Amino acid sequence: MVGELLEVKPLRDVSGARVLGLAGEVDLSTAPTLEKAILAALTEVNGKKLVVDMAEVTFLASAGMSALIAGRERAVEKGVEMVIAATPHGAAYRSLEIAGLIEVLSVQQEVAPPV
Repeated sequence: MVGELLEVKPLRDVSGARVLGLAGEVDLSTAPTLEKAILAALTEVNGKKLVVDMAEVTFLASAGMSALIAGRERAVEKGVEMVIAATPHGAAYRSLEIAGLIEVLSVQQEVAPPV
């Protein structure tokens, strides 16, 4: 979805996980897009882990955090491991850290952490 504040990239496979890439801003107006993208991705995971890659997210508001929490709850219901990938100096990581959600949302610093 190019041309909007939030770009949702096509799912890709990385190290045995399905990766949902995001770029741009996640705020009140784009949070529903994020939640729909996560729910759609969960139908295509096929037993794999879902990584929501937020490295290119430039702004993350509380509405976006709520969408991530809702997505995580749905993943748990489906028995899918969902993690967030966010760079430590990026906007998404900082917002999640301030909100105390790093552990709650299983935030990791890379899409595919070293084994």
